[in-house]
Amino acid sequence: MLDSFLRRHLDGPLAPVAAWLQARKIRGWTLTVSAFLCSAVAMLDIGHRTYLAGLVLLVLAGAFELLDGPVARREGATPFGAYLDLVLSVIAAAGIAFAFALAEPDRALAAMFLMLGLVARTATLAGTFAVTPWAPSLIGKTELFLAFALACLLPDRFSIIAYLVGTLCFVAAGSRVATIAAGQP
Repeated sequence: MLDSFLRRHLDGPLAPVAAWLQARKIRGWTLTVSAFLCSAVAMLDIGHRTYLAGLVLLVLAGAFELLDGPVARREGATPFGAYLDLVLSVIAAAGIAFAFALAEPDRALAAMFLMLGLVARTATLAGTFAVTPWAPSLIGKTELFLAFALACLLPDRFSIIAYLVGTLCFVAAGSRVATIAAGQP
């Protein structure tokens, strides 16, 4: 939901940064992979209960995520680039949920609920990816980032956050299926 809002309002201000990165031969996919690698290290930090270090890495991953699209569009976005972005983002989100479960095994059920919600949400997006790769969703990368950032700041509230976000993912998936069934991609 917030992804399209941010894209509309940040693409202009990020254009000079994207041009600067492109002039230095930094490609959109490089930023996508960098975001994933930051998320992977954040998983290790969160799994070891160093939540603030994990949050710093998630913020860095988010910065790369904000820039990968504008850079990719400057160089000519490709379906594979968008696909890679989706795949790595889903793996990172599931991995972050898993890391919270590793940090505190009592959270495993909440983490699994969130991961199942992410699978449902992604399945409905991936099924229509070729038709509408930028389809709006009730819960997108921005909402996931905010949820994980909040969980890093309030790790004892992870289960509440996970159940809430997981539920939103299920609602988004159901809404997407209903929209497609009605013939309106």
